[in-house]
Amino acid sequence: MKWLRLLPLNLIASLKLRQASVVERDYVLPVFQLMEWGLASGMPLTHHRTAGELLRLSHQLDQRAAVDYLLNNVPGGLKGLSRNLLHLRPRPAAQLLLDVLDMRLKADPRNRYPAGL
Repeated sequence: MKWLRLLPLNLIASLKLRQASVVERDYVLPVFQLMEWGLASGMPLTHHRTAGELLRLSHQLDQRAAVDYLLNNVPGGLKGLSRNLLHLRPRPAAQLLLDVLDMRLKADPRNRYPAGL
């Protein structure tokens, strides 16, 4: 999993965590930890299942698959997302990533995540 931490998205998330004075945990990728921090700091959820899905992804054994799931068909592509995150403060960066997760969950036909709730 160490090599996953070197992906640009995780490097940016790591930077945002440092800016927020959050100590990274070795067992959770920075991209997921930034989203968890956002929820813990009071960001409102779009849907009540978002937190559960985030927990599932952040502790999934195959972390590459979890990251791939999150980033599948991300609007603007991975480069665009990374560029946007780089220019945001930690809280808006966490919110953007939570929005990406929410969109991904709504688009997944295997997920019973209702689009209207």
